[in-house]
Amino acid sequence: MIFASANLASADVVGTLNVHTARNGHTRTGLDTGLPVPVQVDFSRTQDGTYDITIWSGNKQIGTATRINIEKGKPNRAGARGKGSTMTIYCPGTDLRQNGPTSFQIFIQAVLDDSVDAGKVLITEASWQVGSVEDGQPGAKVEPRPLNCLAGSNLDSHATGSFLFQNQSDGPLRATLMFGGRKYGDFDLSGHGNQRIQADAWGVNPGVGWYVTTANPNTPGSQEIQAAGPIYNTEGGSDAGYNRVDLAAPNPTATPSIGPSATPSMTTPHSQ
Repeated sequence: MIFASANLASADVVGTLNVHTARNGHTRTGLDTGLPVPVQVDFSRTQDGTYDITIWSGNKQIGTATRINIEKGKPNRAGARGKGSTMTIYCPGTDLRQNGPTSFQIFIQAVLDDSVDAGKVLITEASWQVGSVEDGQPGAKVEPRPLNCLAGSNLDSHATGSFLFQNQSDGPLRATLMFGGRKYGDFDLSGHGNQRIQADAWGVNPGVGWYVTTANPNTPGSQEIQAAGPIYNTEGGSDAGYNRVDLAAPNPTATPSIGPSATPSMTTPHSQ
């Protein structure tokens, strides 16, 4: 068993949207409206190349992609040469009257030599906190705080891996897969439930490998690493190096089986 803890980053709260109600709690009198959120993206560690930046809210893209060129860690946009390594991207504010999004994600994609985009790489995620105030006030605009994030390097690197998660406990369990130094996803497993995962990610560092965490019962809000291993396949489209991960909660006692199976060429259904 691998005993360690990990604090996984969650979405940053960029402001509070309060729904104002009358003192009886039944009549909506107003709400706060968010302004566009400035996101400072640092490209100082991004290798030279062409990139597309997109803003999403869930599965919906907001606006169009912004294409930039990076040269010596400095972004050039629309033919203008950048003077520094940072660039400001504006994410839309939220008006709950218009059912605006309360969360957004910024992705960057490397543009490959054939002008085709590589896969999306998440560089920051943020959300609005929604609250309720019984004060009868009409509401006011909220000035969000800026976000700062690092675009990173090797955004055109591609790796895949196949996993079989097996929940050995009687109760449900949420497992988080960290793949190549980035969070790949959260997976909810029923008691004694199994799930196959075909991880297919861009912008990862295969040398970092993978690890799987579950909630740490001794430290609220933190994660406990249950299994880890290397990434065996950096080419897309093939099933190389199956990893079977036995998970138990809340205090795992079984030793997970880590590593490729004896038959990595087996064909099995996958789910994201």
